[in-house]
Amino acid sequence: MSAIILNLILMWLLSQCLVGDPRMLDYSKIVHNIPSFPMSCSSGSVVTLTECASIASGSKSVRLFFNKNERLCYWSCVFLSNGTRSKLCISPWSAYEVKWKKNSALRKPTIGSSVYQGLYSTWDPHFATDGFVQNGGTQIFHTAFEQYPWIRIDLLETLSISFIRIYNRRDGGGQRFHDVAVEVTNNSDYAQRGFYKGPAVTGEIVDILCDYPAIARYVRLRITEGSGNSLNIPELEIYTT
Repeated sequence: MSAIILNLILMWLLSQCLVGDPRMLDYSKIVHNIPSFPMSCSSGSVVTLTECASIASGSKSVRLFFNKNERLCYWSCVFLSNGTRSKLCISPWSAYEVKWKKNSALRKPTIGSSVYQGLYSTWDPHFATDGFVQNGGTQIFHTAFEQYPWIRIDLLETLSISFIRIYNRRDGGGQRFHDVAVEVTNNSDYAQRGFYKGPAVTGEIVDILCDYPAIARYVRLRITEGSGNSLNIPELEIYTT
């Protein structure tokens, strides 16, 4: 069988996966809020955008980038919230993200396992969902140092959760964000639906893709390994469909 026929068969199979396989992530093109500062990405040559999406889906990447001229695919990128502007923001590159409808965490009720030094005016859980990403170490959520610190967000309704985006602390201590489980519930029995190993770096934007099904009202982020841990979150977003 010729190489041309084999390529045609492969492209057809990939297209069938994109529309027919429920495990295949559904990506859509984004033109706003494209992350500008990638620190690193996995990359490879591809034939089509569909092939790029298949690779990104298999690696559980929330975002992918496709260069239509050079047929290049970038996925599993690590992004910083500040740095040097990237070529991925301009043509011939296009950016794609797992489909979502809204950030359902914005200004929703939160509780935490603790608040550092009991200073709620400085490190209250509500700072994690107030819509502001602080550059410093105050007006962020900051727990005491404990074994399994956590924050819980009440979405106020049962929703299908696609992914969580966390803006890590920008002024230092980024490595504190590690071994974080995404746990969901509608009552008191939590089920894990995502995990981030880390550790993250200072200023990193961490995306945690949720396993299907992740349909719940309450979402908890909890450090699950180590001791003397502290959860520091300037802002988190929960994207739902």
